[in-house]
Order: sequence, then structure tokens, then C-alpha cells
Amino acid sequence: MDKGLIEKVAKNIKKYRKLKNYTQDDLSFESTIPRSTIGSIETASNDITLTKINAIAEALDLELWQLLKFDN
Repeated sequence: MDKGLIEKVAKNIKKYRKLKNYTQDDLSFESTIPRSTIGSIETASNDITLTKINAIAEALDLELWQLLKFDN
């Protein structure tokens, strides 16, 4: 598990969630991912599957690549 990579993805998910004015509950509802899992993802506590990243991207009206693009 690459903790640095997971933290970058987590940071992007949280950033875009807040830009959309979604709570974790809102994102959970829209992505059908449990809220506790969203919390774990955003704190980089767990590894995340590509399927979940894609579900989150769709819930936030984003393209998958946007969650995987990192600022240096």
C-alpha cells in the first residue's frame, strides 16, 4: 500500500466534495458508499479501489482522472 498515493487521492476527494458543498453523508448517498467508508477514505485510513474512486467521481460530477491528478 502506497500511503502517499492514498493521501493524495483522499485530499482530492475531500477538496472536490467541499467544492460541491457536499457533506460526507451527501457523498455517501450519491455514491452508494457507506459514510463510514467515505470517512476512512478521506482520512487515508484505508486503501481504495478504482471502482470506489469512480463511484465518487460520478457522484461529484467529475471525470475519474480529476481525482487522480495531483498538484506537485
